[in-house]
Amino acid sequence: MADPEPELVPLRLESIRIAFFQLGDRVNGALHTQIGDRLRLQEQNSGVLRLLAAIHEHSDVIPPAERQVMESSIENMLDALSTATLQSDDIPSGPGISVSRPPSGSNFVVRPVLPPVAGVASRTIRRRALEYGLVEPAAPVFIEDVDEAGVVVRTYITSTTGPVSEISDDELDELMHYILEIFPTFGRRMIAGHLRQLGHHIPTARIRESYNRVHGPPVSYSSHPTGRQPYRVAGPNSLSHHDGQHGLRRWRIIIHAFIDGFSRFVTGIRANNNNRAATVLDLFLQDVLLHGVPRRVRGDHGTENVAVAQWMEEHYGPEHGAYIWGRSVHNIRIERLWCDVTRGFGRKWSHFFLGLELNCGLRPDLDAHIWLIHHLFLPAINEDAQDWARTWNEHKIRLETERTRSPRDMFFFGMIENGLRGFEGVPEVLDDDEIENLDGYGVDWVDLSDPEVMAHHDEFNTDPELNMDSIQNPFTNDGPHQLSHVEVVEPLCPFDPAEVELLDAHLARSAHFYSRNMNSRRALWIEALDFCRQLYEQ
Repeated sequence: MADPEPELVPLRLESIRIAFFQLGDRVNGALHTQIGDRLRLQEQNSGVLRLLAAIHEHSDVIPPAERQVMESSIENMLDALSTATLQSDDIPSGPGISVSRPPSGSNFVVRPVLPPVAGVASRTIRRRALEYGLVEPAAPVFIEDVDEAGVVVRTYITSTTGPVSEISDDELDELMHYILEIFPTFGRRMIAGHLRQLGHHIPTARIRESYNRVHGPPVSYSSHPTGRQPYRVAGPNSLSHHDGQHGLRRWRIIIHAFIDGFSRFVTGIRANNNNRAATVLDLFLQDVLLHGVPRRVRGDHGTENVAVAQWMEEHYGPEHGAYIWGRSVHNIRIERLWCDVTRGFGRKWSHFFLGLELNCGLRPDLDAHIWLIHHLFLPAINEDAQDWARTWNEHKIRLETERTRSPRDMFFFGMIENGLRGFEGVPEVLDDDEIENLDGYGVDWVDLSDPEVMAHHDEFNTDPELNMDSIQNPFTNDGPHQLSHVEVVEPLCPFDPAEVELLDAHLARSAHFYSRNMNSRRALWIEALDFCRQLYEQ
C-alpha cells in the first residue's frame, strides 16, 4: 500500500508561522537590550499588533489550538513590552529638562521635485507637459449643472488623486501571483516597482490587500530592511562600481553588474558562463552606449577587471585615476546590491540547481551536464536579471533628507541638477576631477559595519592573502601588487550543430519550455536530460 501523500501547508499559514517565530525572537532580544528605549519598544509593539491583526484576518487557515497559543503569546509580548517601556537600566542623574516644541516652518513641507530643477513654476511645467502629451488632463475642477429653477449649480471636485490603473482585484491578484512566482522574496516596494515597469500604477493600499490575498501576511513585522546610509559623490556617472557575484559559481555561472554610485541605478547586469576580462568589458561597453562613460570606475583586484581598467585609462589618460583598484570589501555600493540580487533571484536559482543535484541527476562535475543547464537556463537567469534590474530601478528608496525616490529618478534628475557626465558633445563637469584620496573615494565607511552586507560578502568572496614577495615597495599604494584569478571554464558542447537543433526542436514541443514556473523548469531538465542520453547513445 502506497504511503499517503503529505498534506500541503497553505502558504498563508506558513507565512504566519514564520512571522510569529521571528517576531518572538526579536521581541525577546528587545526585552534584553532595549529596556527603557521607548521608541524602539514602540516599534516592536506595533509589529506585534500588526501580526495580531494578520492572525485575525487569516484565521480561516489557522488551526484553533494553534491560534489560541499565538494569541496568548502575543498578549504576553504586549504586557512585557509595556513594562519594559517604563523601566530603565540607566538611572538619570537629575530631573528631566522640559523643552517646548518649536513652531513648524517651511522646512517640514515636502517640496515638489521639478520646479527647483527647471527653475519655473509648477503650473508652467504642467502646461508644457499637457502641450507635449506627456500627461493626461486631470478631471475638471468643477462641474456646472442647471437645476429645475434654471439656476446654474457649480459642484467642485476636491479629489486630487492622480490617474491609476483600472484593473480588477482578480487581475491584480493574477499579476501579484505572477510576480511572486518569479521573485518570491519581493517586498511591497519592489512589487510596486515591478508593477510600474509593467505600466501599472496601483495604490499602495491595493498592493497590500492583494499581497495579503495571494501570499498571506509578510514574514517581517518589525525589522526594516537594511537602511541606506549617506553616500557622497558629485553626481550621476561620477563613479561606477562593478563586480562579479559568485553565488552560482558551483554551476560555472558568474553574475556581473555595474551600478552608478550616486543614484544606485543599475546600468547593466548579466549572467555569464565565464569570468573573462573580455566578457566584463563587453557588458561595460554596452552600458556606456546607453548611459554614458563614468568619470571613474571602482573594482577589486580580480583579473576579470583588467580590460575595463585598461579601457578607462586609455579613455581618460593615466593621470586621471580613472580606475580605482581596491579590495572587494571596500566596494560596498555593489556589495550591498548583491544582497538584494541574492534575495531577488540568485538564491532561487541556487536552490533550484541544488534540488536538481539531489533529486534529478544533475552532476556539476560533468562538463556535459553543465553545458545542458547553461543551454536550458542561462537565458532564463538573464531574463530574471533584466526583470529584476528594471524593477530595482523603478522601486522607491527611503532617503533620510528628502522624499522617497527611485534610482531611475535620481539618475535622470541628478544629471539635470549636478551636470551631465560621460556623453560626447556635452561640456564635462570638472568639479569631480580632483580627488584628494582616490583610495577612499566611493567607500561607504558606515556600511562597512552592516552585518548583513558583510556576512553576504564573506559567504561569496574570499580576499586572497597578500604575497609579500610580490611587493616592490610596501609603503606605496600605486595600484594592486597582485591580482586574484577566479577561473570559470566554459563547458564544451557534447553535440554537433545538427544534434543541438534536434534537442531544441524536441524541447520546443514541451509544455514546460515557455513556463517560468520552477517546477516546470525542473520537469524540463528531466525531459532534456533523458533526450540527451538517448541522443548520445544513437
